[in-house]
Amino acid sequence: MTNQERYEEDLKVIPEGGSKAYIIDGFNACIRRHGYVGHLCGYVEVPEGLSVNINEIDCHGGITFNDRWDELPTDGRYIGFDCMHFRDWSPLSAKEGLTYSDDEYRDTEFVLNEIKSIIKQLKEKQQ
Repeated sequence: MTNQERYEEDLKVIPEGGSKAYIIDGFNACIRRHGYVGHLCGYVEVPEGLSVNINEIDCHGGITFNDRWDELPTDGRYIGFDCMHFRDWSPLSAKEGLTYSDDEYRDTEFVLNEIKSIIKQLKEKQQ
């Protein structure tokens, strides 16, 4: 399946500009699709009182968001990452002719697995 086909199939899960909220192991999480570029971003709410050095969290491209945002499911502080890094395929990049043959579309399943990994790391910091 091509990146474009995977993207089009994934739009059935989260449409352009849409999001999907999750509760995983007691953590609030969310996947959002950028409305213009089309890539996905993953977010996990950090429990109150948990001190987190975002540079110590291992995820795709590193943590690129560390704040509160009214577009997320709760009012808490979230950390998040995006799938718009070098070698990540996006529909806008493809449309503009800015992709390489080995670029890869990072789908909802990929982002959800990264979220689960972040949650595992946060749980380890709670102990």
